[in-house]
Amino acid sequence: PANSMVVNDTFVKTAGGLTADYDKGLSIFSARELVTRLVQEGATIVGWQIDNDLKALGVDRVVPTHQIVDLTKQFVTANGHKCKLIEAYRSVFRRNFPAHNAGDDAKVTMELYHYWNEAAKGQIVRIDLNFFCINWHYFKLGSTGMSRGDVLWKFLRPRTNDRDVVIEEDDGKNAYKLKFRLKADRDAYVLMVKRRLEENNIFPQGKLIRVAGGRGTEIDFGFFRSHVYEIVR
Repeated sequence: PANSMVVNDTFVKTAGGLTADYDKGLSIFSARELVTRLVQEGATIVGWQIDNDLKALGVDRVVPTHQIVDLTKQFVTANGHKCKLIEAYRSVFRRNFPAHNAGDDAKVTMELYHYWNEAAKGQIVRIDLNFFCINWHYFKLGSTGMSRGDVLWKFLRPRTNDRDVVIEEDDGKNAYKLKFRLKADRDAYVLMVKRRLEENNIFPQGKLIRVAGGRGTEIDFGFFRSHVYEIVR
C-alpha cells in the first residue's frame, strides 16, 4: 500500500535451508493466501531479486508483472550491471546496514523503493561502483621448492571467500585475480599479504611500476608479480 513501511520477516523462512519456526509466524499456506489477497486488492509487491521470493511462496504465477517492482532492475551500475542490495543502499544513503538479516533487508529495500519512486521519479538509478582488483601472475617457482598451490595457500589467499567482499578468479595456470568490492578491504588484504611475505623474507625486487597508462601499478617479488588496478562496473 502507498507510503507503507511495514516490515515482516514471516515469509523469509519458507525456502533456502533456514529452519522454519511457524510457532512464531505464519505457515507458508497462510502467507501465500495473504500475498494473493493483497495482489488482488491492487498492492504492489516490492523486493530485491524478488522472483526468488515469489517462487519460494509459490505465487510467481499469481502476481501480474505490472504489480511487481524488482529493484535490482532499477538500481544498476554505470555499465548497466546488477549490484548488491548493500552496495545500492550504501551508495544512495552513505551508510551501511547489517548484511544477511531478513528484517533489515526488508527495511532498506523499502527505503530504496521510496527513494526510487520519489527522488528518482521512477527512473533507473545509476550507481558508481568499482572492483578494486589485484592480479597475481608471472609465477616463477622452480627454485623455491613450492608449487603454485602452495604459494596461494601460504601467502595469497584472502581470509574470507565471501563474495559480498571479494570474488576469486583463478585460471589454474598463471593469473590469480581477486576483485574486492571495497578499496578498504583490498588495502587490508595487501597489508596482510605484505606481512606474510616479509615473515618469509620475500620482498619487492625493484621499484613499483606504473602500468596500463598509469591506471595500475605492478610489483615484482621475484617469484611472482602483483598488478593492482580498478575496474569500473
